[in-house]
Amino acid sequence: MNKKITDILENVVIAAILLVLIQTFLEDLAVLLGFTWAVRSSIILAGFFFDLFFTVEFITRLVSASKKGMVREYIFLEKGWIDFMASIPLLVFNSGPIAAAILFGGGAVGSTAGILNILKVIKAVRIARVLRLLRVLKIFKQIKNAESEMAQRHVSKIAAMGVSVFVFILFITSIISQITGLPSAENYNKEVMTDVIYAYSEGNSDSAEYFRTLLIVKENNQTLFSRYGNDFYSANFGFNDYTFAEYGNYQFFFDNRQLEKIQSRDNLVYFILIVGLVVAYTLFYSPHFAITISDPVHVMRRGLSEKSYNFEVKIPADFKDDDIFRLASEYNKVFLPMKDRSHAEESSIDADSLELKMDDIKNLF
Repeated sequence: MNKKITDILENVVIAAILLVLIQTFLEDLAVLLGFTWAVRSSIILAGFFFDLFFTVEFITRLVSASKKGMVREYIFLEKGWIDFMASIPLLVFNSGPIAAAILFGGGAVGSTAGILNILKVIKAVRIARVLRLLRVLKIFKQIKNAESEMAQRHVSKIAAMGVSVFVFILFITSIISQITGLPSAENYNKEVMTDVIYAYSEGNSDSAEYFRTLLIVKENNQTLFSRYGNDFYSANFGFNDYTFAEYGNYQFFFDNRQLEKIQSRDNLVYFILIVGLVVAYTLFYSPHFAITISDPVHVMRRGLSEKSYNFEVKIPADFKDDDIFRLASEYNKVFLPMKDRSHAEESSIDADSLELKMDDIKNLF
């Protein structure tokens, strides 16, 4: 493929990476700030199209690597596993089903009861989107010692490892919390739902007003109680903003928005923490690695391979006992003086060979 076209496509991917990070942030921010369902659904659908784009990109790169016999290199060395995590699982388990619910009938309260409850567990995968920020590091050359492939590779690898472990722990913790029923806001909501259903089963329907999460009560599809009007439900409630329960002839609808806000708040905190980790690796660990590893190696390599290169390795007082600086100290004290003497001897020999003596003049006659 033409290099110019390749560069254009790479720039398109970069733009998509930045936009999907903004979209991920806005999706949770919209819930936290109580945006209308029309706005929130538009942001969610944008996420679906981004996941579809990245899925196509991953498959294209995988097929291209397969034709070249470089699948292993793409997956591990070029971090194709990040491309995978930030595409197919998100499309299949998160944005795909949610987009289907939005486009094919997951609207206001009462239209689709209990749809996609399984996404409360699978939704945790979404945080893996932020892993794409690691690809931005390479492209924008935020690693300080850009000439050192070792520094770029090392810092990129440790950043990917740190962030992916963090995301994996979040994901596993979310699943364990759902399976084991650990104390959470969601379990508290379930307790409230149980209390409401019990009150109605005992004929105490007058208590409905006091359960703030109760939205609608129906008996044989006839509305007995509704906290808001239909216009309010249509404007502010999506398919995941309520929970449906049924007991005998009664149908109950409960408000999930407060729970959604708690989850979105946590997601934003995780997002900021992960971005903070990446920034810390880039701005702090990367120059530290350059100063303590790649810069000394670079100076010593040039000193060994270039005759005219005689710079000493700078040895920070705080790291003088590190192995590499102990080696650098020997390089400064032993190798450079030997190199200078050898160079001086070679220069002396060259000068002697050019000196014109009287015997040489006599030999001319």
